Amino acid sequence: MAAGLRPTLSTDDVPSVGGDMFSTMRTDFAVQRGLDGGLRSRDLLEFTTVDAARSCGLDARTGSITPGKDADIILLRTDDPTVFPVTDPAATVVSAGHPGLVDTVLVAGRVVKRDGVLVGVDLPALRTRLLESRNRVAAAAGAPLDGTWRPRPVSD
Repeated sequence: MAAGLRPTLSTDDVPSVGGDMFSTMRTDFAVQRGLDGGLRSRDLLEFTTVDAARSCGLDARTGSITPGKDADIILLRTDDPTVFPVTDPAATVVSAGHPGLVDTVLVAGRVVKRDGVLVGVDLPALRTRLLESRNRVAAAAGAPLDGTWRPRPVSD
């Protein structure tokens, strides 16, 4: 930022170990506070929204709630005991936000999650497919699923 650049934050979909943006923002915020405290909560939200869209060349289409842009919106519950009462929305999202608060999600204006439930998804069937896929990949890789797998050391 001192050089005039705006960082961005992202995460892969990592179902086996988490990978939610709330944890990413919170970790980055905590690390920066330990260094110099030069970031505000609003900065972290911008890194994950408008700055991320800009870095991908998508800022004309998404990244902010602006007329004419895709309506990609996540609505969080604010009555949950983990965040209530909300005084500073940006600080609440960065410091206490978590996936369990996600109530509604719109992608390009289409509701894909409502009242905390995915819309139009057969979740039991999807879970079955995911477990079968995980088991097939783990078996092919020879990786046990009991937490004992360790990467092999790289030899010189």
